[in-house]
Amino acid sequence: MIAFSGSWFRRRSALKKVVAEAYGRLAREALMPVHYEAHGVPDTFEGRAQMVTAMTALACKRFADVGGPLAGELTERLNARVFDGFDAAFREKGVGDHSIARKVRTLAEGHSGLGRALMEALSAGDSDGALEDVLRRNGVTPPEKAGDLAKALRRYRAVFEAQTDAEILSGGFACGASEPGK
Repeated sequence: MIAFSGSWFRRRSALKKVVAEAYGRLAREALMPVHYEAHGVPDTFEGRAQMVTAMTALACKRFADVGGPLAGELTERLNARVFDGFDAAFREKGVGDHSIARKVRTLAEGHSGLGRALMEALSAGDSDGALEDVLRRNGVTPPEKAGDLAKALRRYRAVFEAQTDAEILSGGFACGASEPGK
């Protein structure tokens, strides 16, 4: 949990550490081969970005469930960290400075749209298959694999919901729920 006492700089540093921890865990999980092999997510730059978005949406939903100003700030900072990750990934690919801003803006718009749609599906209780519909509609996975990926995302959601608010607010998202059969 973030310490509120002390200077603004220490609080800012603590928030940065929490976001780095959360982003690291979520991005590692988003890049697990099971999503691309068993859940049908295309193993492309865009497919990986969509999986990062899906994991981020789950985290943001959990932050929203916790509520409060700290959770809101963590949501904003996590999304900003995702955009920084997109930028870094483009640079690693050797994309020139002239086109990075446009490419990151395009991914950011997709991240925001897909993230909102996933959050709405998760908030609706997903009893009508809204999650599968979002995954299909946005090309995250082929139509025949949307149910498999939706099940994996629901497992993550259940794991995150079982964690304490303190664990979540410290960035300690427990991952590892993606394996089929778990």
